[in-house]
Amino acid sequence: MGAATGRFYYGDFRLWREAIAPDERYGRTLLQEFQGIDQPRVLVIAASANAGLDLECRCLGFPNPDNKTKKGWVAVKRGLRLGMEARVHRTDPVVWIEDDTTRRVLTSVGGSPALHVAGGHPYVNGDVVLVRRAGVGLFSLGTVSGATGTAFNVSSLMVGIPLHAIAAADEVFLVEAYWPGMVWRDFEPRNEMGWYAKEVGYSFRGAGSLTYARTAAAVGS
Repeated sequence: MGAATGRFYYGDFRLWREAIAPDERYGRTLLQEFQGIDQPRVLVIAASANAGLDLECRCLGFPNPDNKTKKGWVAVKRGLRLGMEARVHRTDPVVWIEDDTTRRVLTSVGGSPALHVAGGHPYVNGDVVLVRRAGVGLFSLGTVSGATGTAFNVSSLMVGIPLHAIAAADEVFLVEAYWPGMVWRDFEPRNEMGWYAKEVGYSFRGAGSLTYARTAAAVGS
């Protein structure tokens, strides 16, 4: 389970609300097979895996902090639906922020290094960060470089997509993992208790050809 301060973002959009864990389900789809004349076995073509990745982001379904009633919870679900509709044609990355105490707010943009925060930051060169503000497409995934005590540079990780117009007051988070090129399929509140849900599952689908995880594990040895 992720930290109590964990978050998921789909591009700029925060999934409601505290992250439990991401669950990956990788699988082949249309595996090609050829049948011959008088052959005892089919020929299975390994190169035609046609594989894809199903990703579910599990979150705690916290109530509406401004209206802890059934009406408030209905408003949360409506807001999630509208957020999905606004991004239904997008293939944004899903981003896992394991600990949002790494959050910093930019105080200014410009100079060398370019992104400035007050009171210092925890990022070091080579870290991956999410820079975002509310709004469809107003986010960037980038690699930190030129880090000083109160500033750093960011270079885009999105192939062929430049950084968004980063501005003062944008949020920055240290990224634990991301999955680019994902399509948002649905969300499912589970064990609803009238004014909140014990869990909400957000499902995404993508090729899964590229993923990033800050934490590695040695398996298969």
